[in-house]
Amino acid sequence: MDKFHFRHQFEEIAAKRNHLKPVYVAYGLMNSGKSSLLNMLTNNIEVEFFKTNDIRETTENKEFDGERCIFIDTPGLDANHQDDTQAASGVRQADIVLFVHQPQGELEANEISFLQTLVSSFGEHASKHIVIVLTKMDKEDAMKIDAIARRIGEQCESELNFLPSIFKVSNSRYRAGKLKSQEVLVERSSIPELLVHLESLAAKAMSSRRRRMQDEVSTLLDAIGLAEQKLHGEKLHLQAQISQGFIGFNQQIGQLRAFLDTKASFFERI
Repeated sequence: MDKFHFRHQFEEIAAKRNHLKPVYVAYGLMNSGKSSLLNMLTNNIEVEFFKTNDIRETTENKEFDGERCIFIDTPGLDANHQDDTQAASGVRQADIVLFVHQPQGELEANEISFLQTLVSSFGEHASKHIVIVLTKMDKEDAMKIDAIARRIGEQCESELNFLPSIFKVSNSRYRAGKLKSQEVLVERSSIPELLVHLESLAAKAMSSRRRRMQDEVSTLLDAIGLAEQKLHGEKLHLQAQISQGFIGFNQQIGQLRAFLDTKASFFERI
């Protein structure tokens, strides 16, 4: 790692210090319903801010800067390597993660793999920062949805060693309720319950961010220290190589000097 890499990492950490609002980042497989969910959470109900479609719409992280918080949408995790890399770039920005899963079954291998990245980022506090959201609950039987939620909880505990909050919501039900002014539909969507939970997490997000920044700075300083040690070791090794390489040269110079001294002494006697 060179000094420019370390400088880039430091600038990323410093940038988070300037955010005055909690940042929510949504992740999920393609067509999991995350863009639709973010439209509901940001009250972009009649006109979409986050584009939704059955085809690949989100190809780069898209940010909605609200009055009290920031929401970021990311590309679908299973689209391609470039999209996965783009999605992963949002991890450092996240105070709270919304991991969105449509209830076709348990978590897939690539979902578990990415969740592991998130859990590693938040460390022992992962359970307070990662919220799993099951969307499209109106498309399946309630008992099946409950069984899937339990299974996901088991996967997180056994394979990832953390227990997230899990919410089951319906974006379409919430949208219909808002457009038709039917509060019953709004409540049955469970999105108001999710919003209350997210607001409760936001209250602790800033102190958590400071703690994560301190950990990241400490890790960065350790990496810089190791790099300095490595450079110092390489310097000593190079010096030893140079010194070793000059031993023969110095011997030859010594022999030449002795020869010249002998010849000089000879000519002085003539």
